[in-house]
Parts: sequence; C-alpha cells; structure tokens
Amino acid sequence: MNRTSLDKRGIRFYTACMYLYILMMSSISYAQSECEKTLRVSTSGNWPPYSQRIDGQYVGLEIEIVELILHEAGFCWQYVELPSSSRAFKQFQESQVDLIPAASFTQSRRKYAEFSLPYRQEVMLLFAHTQNMREFNTLKNVSASALLSNFGDNLFAVSRGSVYGQHFANFRHSCEDCVVETNFADERFNLVKKKRVEYAVEDYLTGAYLLQKAEYSEVVKPTSVRVYENPIHYMLRPGMLTEMQLQRLNLAIIKSIEQIEHLIDEYQKQYGLK
Repeated sequence: MNRTSLDKRGIRFYTACMYLYILMMSSISYAQSECEKTLRVSTSGNWPPYSQRIDGQYVGLEIEIVELILHEAGFCWQYVELPSSSRAFKQFQESQVDLIPAASFTQSRRKYAEFSLPYRQEVMLLFAHTQNMREFNTLKNVSASALLSNFGDNLFAVSRGSVYGQHFANFRHSCEDCVVETNFADERFNLVKKKRVEYAVEDYLTGAYLLQKAEYSEVVKPTSVRVYENPIHYMLRPGMLTEMQLQRLNLAIIKSIEQIEHLIDEYQKQYGLK
C-alpha cells in the first residue's frame, strides 16, 4: 500500500495562531481533580481502527484522542454508540449527543453547531478491486470534472452522512445513482470485493486496517486518488460549553497536538504506513 503522509503544518499553524489568545483569555487551572462537566460523545462500535467496542469497552485511535483531550480539559465523557454519521447528526440536533468527534467543518453544520480547533487531518482515499486495471497515477488531485470524465457511471460506496468535499458533492449531484451509502467500512469493501460497486471511498487508515484481513488483502487495493483531505474538529452543541470552557477545550487540543501526532504515527506503523 502506498504510504500516506499527513500534512501537519496546517493544523500546527492554525493552532499556534490561537495559542496566545487562549492563554490570555483563560486563567483557569487545567489540572483538576474532578471533572466539571460530563459530555455525551457519539461513537461507533465498528469503525476500526478509530473506534471499536471490544468486550464492552471502546478502543481505538479516536477514542484515545478523545479521552486525552477531554481529560486535559477537565471534562468527563459518556459514550453514545450510534450506527452512522447521519444518525449521530440527527441525535446531535435533538440534543441527545453533546460532542461529535472527527467532524468536517461545513457552513451548513455551522448553523446548528460550534466547532473546536482542528486536531488531526483526515485523508479519504479511493479503493478499487485488484482486477481494476484503470491507471490512477494521473489522478492525484481528483476533481468533479475528473471524476465525471474518468469514471463515468461507475458506482461508489461511501459512508452514510459523511462529507467528501465540494468536488465529490458536485459529482454526486450530477450522478445521484452513482453513489451507494452504507454504515460501515467493511460493508463498503464487501461491495468492492463482490464487484457490486467499482470503488469505495474510505479513510486511509481504516482502509489499511481492512487490507490486513485475508478476505480483502487479495481483492481490494488502494489507489493514488485522494478524494478529500481536510482538518477535522469536534462538533459541539451550541451553548453546551461556556466561552471559558470552549477555550479550555481548544487549549487542551493545542497542548496535546504532539501526543496526538505520536499516536497517529504509532497506528500508521502498525498498519504498514510508516
């Protein structure tokens, strides 16, 4: 599998710009013996290697990052397991969930949510069947026109409720029947395996995890096409946190960036990306 490197400079630059401001505005000690507030955090029991429920416990990279940041900010957490991103957003808007991790910022979401600083980069790759002989090397920066001209009426499996950027949204609008939504990554890979769709759009690390499994390693392959790459944030219910509490959360992200990058590097090594 081609190695995927995260562009950390964007997150570091943005967080550095906020650092002095937050320090000046906040005078609260972050080493608290008791949590001030408990946040209901949406999670998945089947999103490896970011979040999985094993023996009743949630484990994975996203879980480790959530707990690192919330602990640093002085908050407790309660996980709410939901089957899809679309269900998480519905529960969020109904005030059943307080925080959604790994959320892309969009103007439509900004109408009903607050966002933290970004804390890691998301990379969505295109995966195909190993018998697919299409040449992908010239499509490193895919666009709506490239998708339309190069992929025609091919079928794409995507995550229900997820965001893949404006280029893919344009493509989807032009060919609504070309996109098949599922809840879980293994469902998308199974569709590729059985040749019911030509492609799956998947997080690069989740794809690397699945490709270590025998049922996929010989039949699914990554391509060079990055469908979407952007920083991701925590989505918070408006008014859930005071201005000072939101500043503490953002400062916790800034203070944890190096630890987060270390965690990501360890997972990349585990799945052959380093």
